[in-house]
Amino acid sequence: MAGHTNIPPLESSVPIPGPYTRQLSYDQSKVSLTSPSTPNYTSDLKNPVVGTDETETNGSEKDGKPDEKKKSGAKRELSVLIFLRHSRIYIRVLAIMIMIISFSLILAAVVKYDQAKKAPGRPLDAVPKPPLGITDYPCRVFTGVAAMNLVLSIVILSLSFISSKFRKSVNAINAVFAVLGAVGFATSMGTCFFLKEINLKSDLWKWSCDNHSNDISSPALDFEVICHVVDYGWKFGLVQASLELLTFIVSITAFLLLKYSYFARYGAVGKIF
Repeated sequence: MAGHTNIPPLESSVPIPGPYTRQLSYDQSKVSLTSPSTPNYTSDLKNPVVGTDETETNGSEKDGKPDEKKKSGAKRELSVLIFLRHSRIYIRVLAIMIMIISFSLILAAVVKYDQAKKAPGRPLDAVPKPPLGITDYPCRVFTGVAAMNLVLSIVILSLSFISSKFRKSVNAINAVFAVLGAVGFATSMGTCFFLKEINLKSDLWKWSCDNHSNDISSPALDFEVICHVVDYGWKFGLVQASLELLTFIVSITAFLLLKYSYFARYGAVGKIF
């Protein structure tokens, strides 16, 4: 019987893991952006997949022709929109100045005539008048409409500078200025036509011009001055009406150009207002 020999145990090639000493955590795990399991979006953006829009864009950038055309077209549209926006403000400021001049001239003629009627001795009674008398109603209508347009223009211009919401909404600015230009043009042309073409020989303007042409004078009222003052007020009213029309055209052009740029970029015109 063979003797029993003590054979040393073979060393295992797999180490025995030690006891797990960490406790289970229920906190929200924080994944590092640099860990291998997290995709690197920066490298993906730097190395786009072949055949996608990014590679086509990069290829066009290398060529330099299509991308430059797009950038130049976008810059040109932006510069035109900025020019229209600034020109609209300048036109509105100029229209306000013209309105003030026109309103002041016609109002000065009306005030001067009222003072002449109340002069001591009533010297205007010796001046020949039509059977129905003299009326300054057309001049008063002109001053009333001019004052209304002046207040509206000042309010809208102040709102475009003060209100940040209104200033940021390009559609609202275009719509408001277009409506303001249309209303201003219609009312200004209407009052100018009413003041010039009304079939009355007894209104202040025609009566003063007729007396001046007939060499009729009065110590209480200078008919030549009244005739020229009302005439210049009427001419400034025509200038103001033309500026209102220009404001309307600029606003409509800016609105259409903005919608065209939206459609060219996104395929839709977006909200109307």
